[in-house]
Amino acid sequence: MKQILLIVSMALVAISIMSCSSVAVNADYEQDYNFAKLKTFGFLKLPASAGIDQLDAKRLSDAITSVMGEKGYTVSDEPDFGVAMHFGAQTKTEVEGYGYGYGYGYGSAFGYGLGGPGGVEAWQYDEGTLLIDFIDIEKNELIWRGSGTKILADHPSVEDKVKNINDAVAEILRQFPP
Repeated sequence: MKQILLIVSMALVAISIMSCSSVAVNADYEQDYNFAKLKTFGFLKLPASAGIDQLDAKRLSDAITSVMGEKGYTVSDEPDFGVAMHFGAQTKTEVEGYGYGYGYGYGSAFGYGLGGPGGVEAWQYDEGTLLIDFIDIEKNELIWRGSGTKILADHPSVEDKVKNINDAVAEILRQFPP
């Protein structure tokens, strides 16, 4: 019985850790590009397929403007590079088996052999990915892409949304310039 309680407790801890997980980030860029020449940026028109509503688009652009401002870049009507944003989410499923093993002990039908019937724990969660693209305005070419992936909360408050967006943008843009 203690073993089952321990396994259930471990599964609950794993789920709670996942809900507090940080953003997994990645970046890719044009290796031959001279990023030192970039000083100003502007936001490109957000397509309907971007997966971002107007409220979150405003939160994202505010966060990007803030982080880029700290790095010495300014917003301009005639920018050196454009910023495009995309967001997507998908439902993931985790499955964990437990309780099988060799030897004597609880769950063994005859007191020996396989260690019992075991069980399976399964849960689903939504994982979101934010892409931030920097486009050379003159050449209309992608020069840098940053991405951040995180497990999403079920029903975040407005304050939590703002904090999550600010944290994700800061983590993603930490990798810029390369």
